[in-house]
Amino acid sequence: MNPDVAAAIPRLVEAGALPPAVAPRLLRVARGELLSVHWELRALLYLGVLLVTGGVGLLVKENLDRIGPVAIAVVIGLAAAAALAWVFRVAPPFSWREVPSPNLAFDYMLLLGVLLAAADLAYVEVKFTPLGTDWSWHLLIVALFAGLAAFRFDSRIVFSLALSTFAAWRGVSAARFGTDLWFRDGGAAVRWNAVACGALFALLGFALKRTDRKAHFEPAAVTLGWLLILGGLASGMGERGAWASWALALLVSGGALAAGAFYVRRFPLFAFGVVASYAALSRLALGSFGGDQLGCFWFFITPIPVIVALFLAQRRMNRTEEGA
Repeated sequence: MNPDVAAAIPRLVEAGALPPAVAPRLLRVARGELLSVHWELRALLYLGVLLVTGGVGLLVKENLDRIGPVAIAVVIGLAAAAALAWVFRVAPPFSWREVPSPNLAFDYMLLLGVLLAAADLAYVEVKFTPLGTDWSWHLLIVALFAGLAAFRFDSRIVFSLALSTFAAWRGVSAARFGTDLWFRDGGAAVRWNAVACGALFALLGFALKRTDRKAHFEPAAVTLGWLLILGGLASGMGERGAWASWALALLVSGGALAAGAFYVRRFPLFAFGVVASYAALSRLALGSFGGDQLGCFWFFITPIPVIVALFLAQRRMNRTEEGA
């Protein structure tokens, strides 16, 4: 309850600064009688989408022999088409700027339709193998389809799905074919593809923001991009011969990310950079001075200043934003 706000509302109505029709609702909010359940409903809708897609997989598994692959493919396709048809019917006109969703369920129905279409394509590929040995290309098809749907219907959830599916396509392709083309082992191919995809996503986010076209998609692209870059570099620290080079690369990249994110007040990216730098520094310290002797003391003492630094940096960024 906020008594100051509750007392100010009647005075604002008398002064003509607040419409009388709005006052009763605001009074209930100020008195704590109304609580928003917006995020809880979004979580339930997202859980519902996951349950429906999981239920489709269970239905296919339990009834494949009785229903038949053709009927299952048709039913899943019709379900996807129904969800997407509803989205088309209620969707607002396309715009390069941010477009508010017409209702709370809009993004999740779109996500359900895209996931069902992707599941149907994967099922057709497994049962009828239209792509043959090039089956991994269906991931690229799904990524392009999800990307088009994300831009058309202004959905950051589906945009994130498109990026992650594209990264999965590159990872699967690298694991299968990387040893034959550029790398001696599939692990190096997957690692370099992760770094390349991360750089591509970060550049995509920069381009979207710079051109002011779906600029609100930029955080999703940049965040996933840096996660792929840092994850790819971190995976190289497990190699026996070149681990130090990968650790140095991770230390430099994480430090640069932390510095840049602190300057532009992007705390999640700053935290990614700090954690990546700490992981690289830990690997260098333990690898250079012996993990058995130093490890216990290192991980007992060093996390404390890292946590304190993150806490102080967040407070500093919050104060800077409030003063801006």
